[in-house]
Amino acid sequence: MSFVQSNYFAPNPATTRGQPVRLSADPTGTWFVYASGRSVVIRNLQDPTKSREYTGHTQPTSVATFSPSGYYVASGDIAGNVRIWDSINDEHILKSEFRPISGRINDIAWDMDSQRVMAVGDGKEKFGHVFAYDSGNSLGTIEGHSKVINACSMRQQRPFRAVTCSDDGTCVFYHGAPYKFNSTLKDHSGFVMDAKYSPSNEYFVTAGADKKLFLYDGKTGDLIRQVAANTGSPHTGSIYAVAWSPDSKFIVTSSGDRTCKFWDIAQDKLVSTVQISSTLAPEYQQVGNLWAGEHIISLSLSGDINVLQMGKEQPMRVITGHQKAITAAALTPSGTLYTGSYDGKLCTWDFAGYAQAVEGPKNEAKPEDMAVSSDVVALGFLNDSVRFAEASKITGTSAGLSAAPVSLAIGKSGTTVVAALANGELAIITRTNIAKVPVKGEARAVAISGSTVAVGFADHAVLMYELQNNALVATGVSISANTREITRLAFTPNGQFLAAGDAGGKIVVAKADTGETVTARWVAHTARIYGLSWSPDNQHAASSALDGHVIVWDVANPLRKTLIKNAHLGGASTVAFIDAQTIVSTGADGAVKVWSITE
Repeated sequence: MSFVQSNYFAPNPATTRGQPVRLSADPTGTWFVYASGRSVVIRNLQDPTKSREYTGHTQPTSVATFSPSGYYVASGDIAGNVRIWDSINDEHILKSEFRPISGRINDIAWDMDSQRVMAVGDGKEKFGHVFAYDSGNSLGTIEGHSKVINACSMRQQRPFRAVTCSDDGTCVFYHGAPYKFNSTLKDHSGFVMDAKYSPSNEYFVTAGADKKLFLYDGKTGDLIRQVAANTGSPHTGSIYAVAWSPDSKFIVTSSGDRTCKFWDIAQDKLVSTVQISSTLAPEYQQVGNLWAGEHIISLSLSGDINVLQMGKEQPMRVITGHQKAITAAALTPSGTLYTGSYDGKLCTWDFAGYAQAVEGPKNEAKPEDMAVSSDVVALGFLNDSVRFAEASKITGTSAGLSAAPVSLAIGKSGTTVVAALANGELAIITRTNIAKVPVKGEARAVAISGSTVAVGFADHAVLMYELQNNALVATGVSISANTREITRLAFTPNGQFLAAGDAGGKIVVAKADTGETVTARWVAHTARIYGLSWSPDNQHAASSALDGHVIVWDVANPLRKTLIKNAHLGGASTVAFIDAQTIVSTGADGAVKVWSITE
């Protein structure tokens, strides 16, 4: 069997409160790039469902920027590494790698020739450096700042100029090349968050935590004026990002006051304001933006991408998704995928468009597991609760449990849930009642088929029970071929076989009615099994694990497998069959990936 990735639903940009986020577009205005976890995502501006990823960093990424030529992307991480790689081909071949500073890279800028790179951020010996993109040779020094540098921008025509801004409340203007200190700009009275040259290179503008914007001459660095100093509707929060229109006549700003504002530079006035949200929730703070051609986007602290239009008071569209690791997922028979990430965010996917946030009371606890019956989904959370969802809405919540539910199984009726709890207990849950089930041993995983319930234990045993009147009755059938703690169980759709995955990466398949081992040779994983799923024809199984791999197995030929290596950075958390030839997986990279499997 072979495989091909048929769809990739990218995670949204990673954000940190109080920290600006950089977004960069290619010269054609078709794609934009951003950092998300250890990945760098290239996403289509016209159709954000089209995405690609770069996974070359070993540390969490912090920024990525297209070169003016569009052929390369320079990306930085929290350890000070800058990798320059090909943005055109799917292989994203690495051109060069350097470590210009010892700490987090906050921003990267290119010169007009795509030859010189400026990288700034937080370091011990220095806060930035200018170097050749291919050899790493020094092409200037970044000095004049006493604190972390938040942003940088390079003039895209001769004579070469550059500007940096910092938490020390100043901006520094440089002449180049080689780039060297020219002057310090001290007009802001607080942290300076962003600095951008206009596409015409005539001006550059700076934005700060003092809620002010300043306009400078792009060639001399002289202050021209404070932008719209007498406006009646200034920002009331820190301005985190600023972007120029392609004709250099307007700018858009994104602020912690949950608004974006458009400014006319020539007439020095406010044009319009976009209210992202009227609530005071910090998740709506705007921390990054981008203006590329006709596309204008602003980034919320929640990771939501807001599509804007000048003159409109509300976003034209909001693109949601996950920022953190996806820890639980469930696929309904109607083809809707529910996903939950480490930060408690819940989304649904129909594989045809964008993610949709699940409606209902928010739960900021980590989702531990999900189970589905018909279109009813049971969701277990770290705060010792189980919730129910239908049609992308939370429809009910159970009473408090004695511990977090780490594994769930839901009956065919959608009203009864069997849960293995973190303290080793077993519970039967309905929307109105919780019953503790006495078992010998520490329960770790559960699965259900009809009235048959399988329970996996910490001592690597699997025992079979019958569900009768909200109680479990032992059948005497057991499976004992695993060698480590049971972490995942899954019945075939017809209930004939049970797959049991353990903490060592081993998967055992046994007959559900007798416990007889069918195969114990599925041992290709090297770490804990997180997910198991069976194909509709009962002939293949898919597994996901902490090692990041997804594997499709063949029951008739146990030694035959399809290995999707490193499907998800940091671990593949869940896997499910959409149909006999298609699987969907999620992982610690916050992504949803669809794979086509062929014989």
